[in-house]
Amino acid sequence: MNWKVFAGNQGDIYWALLRMRCHKDGFPLDEDTLASQFRLHLHRGIGYLVGDSRVTDVSGLASVGLAAAE
Repeated sequence: MNWKVFAGNQGDIYWALLRMRCHKDGFPLDEDTLASQFRLHLHRGIGYLVGDSRVTDVSGLASVGLAAAE
């Protein structure tokens, strides 16, 4: 999956937020560091979902997402 597919029309906003967070945390703002920090953030989020007992299948994942949106 490429960045455009992942982020869609909001890609520039997400990238700016990532840059802002890396700057706040004192990381360099080069492309490699930003990409690495994004992957770490993504994997951390996936880890949270995997650890959630409500997520045992796709419908469980969807219900967690829908509950968060309410």
